[in-house]
Amino acid sequence: MRKMSFLCGVGRGWLIPLMACVCLMFPAINHSAIAQAVTDQEVVVTGEEVPSAYGAPPGLSRSRFSNTTQAYVLPPWAFFFGEIYEGQGFRHGPPDHLFTQEIEMGLPYRFGVAAEAKFERFNGGGGPETVSVEARWALAEWNKIPLNPTLFAEYKFGVGTIRHEEGPPPPPGEEEEESGPPKVPDAYEFRLLLAQDFGERLEWAMNWFFEKENTGDRGREWGFSQSIMTPVFLPNERLKVGLEMEYKNFTVKDTRGDPMHTFVIGPTLAWKPTSQTRLDISPLLGCTDDSPVADVFAVFSWLFGGEGAAAEAPVSTRYRYYTGPVSADRYSGKETKQFVLPCPQWYGDNEWNVNLWGTYVFTNAEYSPNLDIPDLIQSTTEGATVLGSFDRYIGNDHAWGGGGDIKYFFHRYFGIGLEGFALNAHKRSFDIDLRPLDGVFIGRNIDDQRVVGAALGTFTLRYPIPCTRFAPYAWAGGGVIFGGGESDSVTTQPIPGLPNEFPTVNAQSHHFDRETKAIGHFGFGLEFRFTRNIGWTNDLSWGVIDGPKNNFTMLRSGVNFAF
Repeated sequence: MRKMSFLCGVGRGWLIPLMACVCLMFPAINHSAIAQAVTDQEVVVTGEEVPSAYGAPPGLSRSRFSNTTQAYVLPPWAFFFGEIYEGQGFRHGPPDHLFTQEIEMGLPYRFGVAAEAKFERFNGGGGPETVSVEARWALAEWNKIPLNPTLFAEYKFGVGTIRHEEGPPPPPGEEEEESGPPKVPDAYEFRLLLAQDFGERLEWAMNWFFEKENTGDRGREWGFSQSIMTPVFLPNERLKVGLEMEYKNFTVKDTRGDPMHTFVIGPTLAWKPTSQTRLDISPLLGCTDDSPVADVFAVFSWLFGGEGAAAEAPVSTRYRYYTGPVSADRYSGKETKQFVLPCPQWYGDNEWNVNLWGTYVFTNAEYSPNLDIPDLIQSTTEGATVLGSFDRYIGNDHAWGGGGDIKYFFHRYFGIGLEGFALNAHKRSFDIDLRPLDGVFIGRNIDDQRVVGAALGTFTLRYPIPCTRFAPYAWAGGGVIFGGGESDSVTTQPIPGLPNEFPTVNAQSHHFDRETKAIGHFGFGLEFRFTRNIGWTNDLSWGVIDGPKNNFTMLRSGVNFAF
C-alpha cells in the first residue's frame, strides 16, 4: 500500500477517513430508544406538515439526504426530482463537470424506483455518460430497527465515451486506440443506507457502497459517505447546516494491490424555499494525494405527491411548543395544529409569456482546435482522419449566444409558441495550395467568426407546484437552423518521380458554403416567479441536426414576462 500525504492534516492510509467515520458514527452506535414522557400538556406544532415516509422525519423522507448521502425511502406515490451539478478540480489538468438528472418514485411496502441520466463536460468536449436504473427497499418502518437500514441496487448503462479516466493515467508512450476513446462500460452498484434522528436537533445518514465495471479496465470502487445536519432556522427547518464526507477506494484490474484513496470533507448547507423544494450546496476539500483539490456539489430538488401518507413534524419542532394542560390519553407526541391560508396564484390559467435568455452551447462531438496541415494531407491520402471526429455544423466545441421565445398558455399546463436564438460561433478552417514543382507552398489556418441562428415552433408542458413560486416545465419543437455547416476538403495528386520526401503530392483545399438544415429541439427546466408577471427560467436542452456529428447541448438562463 503506497503512502499518502494529506492536505487536511497529517496521516497515512486509512487514518483520517477511519477517524472521521468513527467520530460521526459514535452517536449512532450509542443511540437507544428513549421513550418520550407523556405530559399533561398540549403540543402545538408550528412546522409545515410534510408527507412522511413510514414515520420518518421530512428531512429523511426525501430520498437524497445530502449531496453525497441518500437515506431511507420516499412516501408511497411521492415523486422526487433532482438537478445535480458536481465540479471536480484536479491538481493537474482541467476540471471535470458532471450534470445529473434524477427522478424517483415511492412505492408501497417501503419500495422505491428511480432513473438517472448523467452528462459530462471535460476539456472542451461533452456529452452523455451513463443512464441508470435504481431500486431500494427499507427493511422496516421508521425506528423499528436501529439505524433504519435500507438496501439499494443500481445498474448503469454506458452511453458515451470516457473523457476523464478515474484511474491512473496510461504509461508514457502509450497512445489512444485508433478507433477513438473507449466507451463507458456498464457497471452495477450496491449500497447499504443507514439513517437516524437524535433528540430534537440532529439528523444523520451514512452510505456504504460497492461498484464494479463489467468490461474495460473492470474498475472496482468501494467506500462510504456520511452527513450530519441540524436546523438553524427552527420554524419549518428552512435552513440546515452540517458536515459531510466521502471516502473511495478505487482499483482497476492491473492495480488491485495499489488502490487509489480519495477522501473529501467539508460543510454542507440545505435551504428550503418551500416545503417541497430544496437547494443543497457542499464545497468539499480533498485530503489525499489522489483526491481532487475540491469537489463542489450543487443540487436543486423538489418533492411532490404522497398525499395519502401521514404527516410528521420537522425534527426541530417536535416536542418543543407547549400551550396548556390536556388529557394525557389525547396526546401521542405527534399531534399537529395547522392554520390553512389561501395560496397565492403565481401562474395563470391563460397567459402570454415573453422570455429573453442567454445561452451557452457545447457540441456533443469533439473538435480539434489546432489543425495541422501535414496531418490534413496525410488524412486525405491515407483515407482516414488523424484529427478525430468534430462537429460539422456549429464548427467548434462551444458557442455563446442569446435568444427569446413567445408562448401562449391556452391552459394552465399547456402552451404553444415560437422560439429563436443566435450563436456567436467560430469555425476553424484551412487554405492549402501545394505545388512543389511550381514552387507554390501555401498552407494556413483560418478562424472564421459567424452567426448561427435558428427559428422553431414549440409545444410546452409545465406544472406549477401548488402554493409555491416554482413550475418545472418541458418542451419540444422543430424548425430550421442556418448560418453553419461550412466545410473544407483537400484533394491530393501524387507527383511521379519525386523523391520520397515531404511534400510528394500536389494538394489543394476546397471550401463549401453555409447551409440551412432542419433542427429538432427538446429540453426541460424550472421557472421561479418573483412576482405574478416576472419570472426566472433555467433549463437544459438538446438540439438534433442531421446526425450525431452535429448535435449539441444548450444551457439557458433568462427572464420571463407573463401577462
